[in-house]
Amino acid sequence: MKRILFLLVLTAALVSCGKTAYTIDGIFTTDDGTEVYLIDLDRGDTLSVTSVQDGRFSFTGDVKEPCFVYVGREKTRVSLILEPGTVTADIDERTTDGTPMVNAYNAFHKRFYAYKRDQRAEKAALTDSIVKANPDNLLGAVALEDLAHADTSAFLALYRQTVTNRVRDFYLVRKAYDAIELQNQTAPGRMFTDYTVVGGNPDGTDVKLSDYVGQGKYILLDHWASWCGPCKAEMPYIKKTWEAFAGDRFDVVSVAVSDKRDDTVAALARLDMPWHQILDAQKIPSALYGVNAIPHLILFAPDGTILKRGLRGDQIYETVSEILSAN
Repeated sequence: MKRILFLLVLTAALVSCGKTAYTIDGIFTTDDGTEVYLIDLDRGDTLSVTSVQDGRFSFTGDVKEPCFVYVGREKTRVSLILEPGTVTADIDERTTDGTPMVNAYNAFHKRFYAYKRDQRAEKAALTDSIVKANPDNLLGAVALEDLAHADTSAFLALYRQTVTNRVRDFYLVRKAYDAIELQNQTAPGRMFTDYTVVGGNPDGTDVKLSDYVGQGKYILLDHWASWCGPCKAEMPYIKKTWEAFAGDRFDVVSVAVSDKRDDTVAALARLDMPWHQILDAQKIPSALYGVNAIPHLILFAPDGTILKRGLRGDQIYETVSEILSAN
């Protein structure tokens, strides 16, 4: 922790001394001439474009204050805090190294994700120490956003009581907060919110969520994407549950979000997902249900009341089994 704080002091000293030059030395094994983008994720601005030569690329420029960027193209990219100094960005390995804030966030990130999914208290304590030491800078912001996916109560406490408006306005933090507010509006006990996906059925016809939810069955709604590794890891648990309980009282519907239709269809051909599918939902569940990270599963009662959110792993089978046995 002391190392992280020292790095941030060093960063502040560099900026205050007027050093604004940055260099990003990149590694990307791809065809020569492939374009690589440097994009400010908070503002959505393209800061620079370069191309790969012999597996290497480089960006140089000036940055007046640290900003959160991605380097790469589409989903083949790495994210980092851009500040004065030199950074190595290895797109092949999805790693970054070099400047104080980059190294500080990497150290935090490594410790944070070393904890298991259910170690929420440990994740919250680690984030609490980082955010309270950095309530007005990007390290505090990106660390706080990580916590939003692990412990919403701890996230909200830091959001409301600790950080400055500068951190609250950082787009990832703002997005996480808005998603939590939406989740509270669609929390267990609330009635489902219907939506329509134009052409969302596999045959290209329109589909409504209410074609399945609120029709007299318990429905497990699985939000996923073809590019999402953790989503694929959940499939055996979902399949086990579907095979055990699918019938007159229970069914499963998978909803493809933030995905290209062709990629979804190709993934369905590879994966064993014999239950109902909704394609091309894109950002609709995010806008209505606050689904800001996938996989995200929601269990609905036969009348459409939301029963559970965020089921993972063995919880899926155990929860469905318990509810069906009790009703």
